[in-house]
Amino acid sequence: MPSKTPAILSTVLTVIILVVFAVLSVFTQMLVLNGASESQGMTAMGISFVCQGVGVILAGVLAWWLANTAVNKWNWNTIIAVSIAVIAAVTLGGLISVISIIIAIPVAGIR
Repeated sequence: MPSKTPAILSTVLTVIILVVFAVLSVFTQMLVLNGASESQGMTAMGISFVCQGVGVILAGVLAWWLANTAVNKWNWNTIIAVSIAVIAAVTLGGLISVISIIIAIPVAGIR
């Protein structure tokens, strides 16, 4: 039976990094939406928050799968597998976060 430690470690690291990035992203979005009305700003931040939450879940699943596959199927070193899985998952989560901000502002009706 293979060990699940690399998969758990990569998922936890990915989620922690993306949650910190999401918090910083929300603060940045609050500064950007300074001139918008309160209802538009809250709508944009809510849409962005939901999209970032989905992105964190998807990135966590990707990190788990990639670390597990790299160690068990491809016989990679555990440290390398966890590092590659975290980098790939954080990149995916970061892109989803940026796209969520770009989409949330026009959807909320802010011009």
